[in-house]
Amino acid sequence: MLQGSPLTSPDVTATIGFMLTLIGLIGTFFYVQLSNWLREILELNSKWELNKIGDTEPRKQARLECKFQLHRLLNHIPALIAILISIFIIAVIVIARNLIAATQPQPAVVPYYKTAAIWFLIIYFSLTIYLLLHGYIVGYKLKNKIG
Repeated sequence: MLQGSPLTSPDVTATIGFMLTLIGLIGTFFYVQLSNWLREILELNSKWELNKIGDTEPRKQARLECKFQLHRLLNHIPALIAILISIFIIAVIVIARNLIAATQPQPAVVPYYKTAAIWFLIIYFSLTIYLLLHGYIVGYKLKNKIG
């Protein structure tokens, strides 16, 4: 817990603002990376569907490229990054909650912080789970097709 003099509302607001900035920067980077990963898997699936039939050299080459690309894309890295960023976000929210609890008197804005945090977590985890599941489902179906 915090030691020293009690925190004031401006202290808490400034600290939480800093933490939200960190979450925003990391979250933006993560979602750009995660959405690009999903887009690449969907593009690879389309490329496979276009080239899965036929014995011409360009189609054989495209199928081979799909196999190598899928090996590059379908791994544990997106899930690992999602877990690490989720842990960081939860840690920041716990720290913010502790900061607010140590503030005397409680800022009037606390209910708004709580509401925003709840909605943020709902949206963040919903999108993360959807993007990861969709990408891995498409990827593993494609892996079964490619063989």
